Amino acid sequence: MARRAERDLSRIGWLDYVLMSIGSCLAVYSAGMSIGLISISYFCIVLVVLGSCVSYGIRQLTIHSPLIKLDAYFYSAGVVASIFLATELRAVMPDGGFPREMGAAGWLCWMLILGSFATWQDSTLLFQAIPALALFGLIGCYDTYRGVTVAFFGFLICLTTLFARAHGREMLRKAAASGYFTRGLAPGTPIPSVETTPGLALTLKKGPWRWIAGPEWALASAIAVVLTSLLGAPVIRESVSSVGGGFVKLNPAAIRMRTPPAPAGTSQSDVAGDTVRIGLPYQKGAIPKKLFEVGTELAGRQYFRSEIYDLYTRHGWQNTLGFTDSSGPAGSPIDTLSESKIKSATEFTFNIHLYRYLKLLPLPSDTLAVKASDGSAELQRDGTWALKDSSANEIDISGRANLASGSQQPAASPRGAEWHNYTDDSYIPASVRRLAESVSAGKKTDFDKAIAIQTEISRRIVYNLDAEEYPETKDPVEYALFEAKQGYCTAFASAMVQMARSIGLPSRYVQGYLTDERRAEPNGKFLVTDADYHAWAELYFNDFGWVRFDPSTDAQCVNGECLGDAGDARPWYQKGIVAIVLDVAILATIIGLIVTVVNYFKGSGRVTNVKSELGRTYISFNRALERAAGHRRLVGQTANEFLEHIRPCLKDCYPIARDLNERFVSALYSANSIDATSVELLRADVKVLKLKLSSTVDKRIAS
Repeated sequence: MARRAERDLSRIGWLDYVLMSIGSCLAVYSAGMSIGLISISYFCIVLVVLGSCVSYGIRQLTIHSPLIKLDAYFYSAGVVASIFLATELRAVMPDGGFPREMGAAGWLCWMLILGSFATWQDSTLLFQAIPALALFGLIGCYDTYRGVTVAFFGFLICLTTLFARAHGREMLRKAAASGYFTRGLAPGTPIPSVETTPGLALTLKKGPWRWIAGPEWALASAIAVVLTSLLGAPVIRESVSSVGGGFVKLNPAAIRMRTPPAPAGTSQSDVAGDTVRIGLPYQKGAIPKKLFEVGTELAGRQYFRSEIYDLYTRHGWQNTLGFTDSSGPAGSPIDTLSESKIKSATEFTFNIHLYRYLKLLPLPSDTLAVKASDGSAELQRDGTWALKDSSANEIDISGRANLASGSQQPAASPRGAEWHNYTDDSYIPASVRRLAESVSAGKKTDFDKAIAIQTEISRRIVYNLDAEEYPETKDPVEYALFEAKQGYCTAFASAMVQMARSIGLPSRYVQGYLTDERRAEPNGKFLVTDADYHAWAELYFNDFGWVRFDPSTDAQCVNGECLGDAGDARPWYQKGIVAIVLDVAILATIIGLIVTVVNYFKGSGRVTNVKSELGRTYISFNRALERAAGHRRLVGQTANEFLEHIRPCLKDCYPIARDLNERFVSALYSANSIDATSVELLRADVKVLKLKLSSTVDKRIAS
């Protein structure tokens, strides 16, 4: 085992290839996930691992061959091919590869893949970090994959460890070239090769090179950087944002909002009629990003609606109202048309502060009419409000909302052809229709039927953010109600709309934000993040307008995957007792590092003083010999050679000078350390020698 450890430290081994492979795989995996194509991620990972294995095999077979030194040429050929054959290589990737506008990510992935087949020396192994870093930079610009931060930290740890190991091998080469390993041997002894001679690393640690930092220090440094970033970055980000005070404007075109629960699209879609898929896995992320802060007179936890969808398409929802040219409710904001019929509307005002550009203005879900300050919002055909001014970040809003008291309860929903967009049941499975008819049978009012449907959905489906993806061959609502019986907000809301439409109740699918009490500010405002993105259903009732129904609020849930846990999208190591333990461990580590550094510098200060004093004493000794000889010591002449050369000049002082010279050589060049007392003795003996040499010179001059 000891010999195996020596070989691993002395030259490139399997661990170096593992580190390089993991770092490259993290980069290509993040690239594929940034466009939502895990097939590309797996494709690239398999080829990178294969290339690493091939390179390791080539190195083992050609360790004594000049071929191993040609790796840079093969690597360069791979780089050229990845760029100039980008189109052909793109076609090889699954699902058509990266989009053309993201072509750079494609050829960077191929650079890592092809390069992994030609990493036979430290130089090419380390060069893999260049395309990997560039790839992480592109993914950061896309801002579409939350896991990139963790992946980059993993890559950083691999890179620093690999770099430290390569640095150690380079120091071995320099030590070998300096003659360290052949000292005391016959002249002409061949210098040992680091590539083919095991055990040099441990030999090196026995001499003056022993203070070279090893890979364990690099690994510890990388982990310290990661922990500091996790704790310090949010603080710095918050500090900078508060200092900016809203005066620093970001280009909205460069910001694409990510939606944690949006199963197959993005919230605030830039394309009218964009389809929202349901039944896909919930995309968990890292620390939530602040979107806006809102202060409202409306009490309690609030739903802020942003998007409205009316057409069910078997796999999700689509907004057809935003681009319909026909007249009537299907082509006009039905909220405005029906506002005059609402009897329980109440005036309200609130303020919203945007931290990021949002195309659609978030409004309370029961809002009937809106007036935004400075005309910054514009009513759309589907009843949503679009922000006209992309630089606006502070908006005062007034409007009318349906704030009916508990004593007032909706009764009937409207019927008629004008409500077709909200009652279309052409895609609803027969099993869902029968369930809706069954649970609503015998209920007196439409509102009672809606409550019965909501209760049945809450009873049937378990809320689980970690639910598996629904099969594409099955209707997601039918699958959630009768087979999977678990899902998150999109499944609950879709089931509510489908079952309501099955019995003729006008309903629509809505997406927006659900405020979290955990982020309530002392001033009464709510901080809303992208992790608060939520979906629910709205049903229309005469004299009340759109009324919110959210079956997910009363459903049972899987522990840790409940409604609201998405709002706490911090990694596991930042939650509960784990966070406390880690904080204590980090604090103890920092204190320990400070104490270690202080003690080290105290100790090194003493050692430095001793060594410095030793050096000054030796210089004084050498100058005394030069004065006795009448000329300076030649460049390249060792201490022993110089002493023998001037021996006739020293006469009776030669034995003393020889003894001092041996003591200085041992103190300066051996592995043994020297203390302050020994230096003092050397200094005293040098003074004695100088006095005797001075007397000898005087006698010589006198004679």
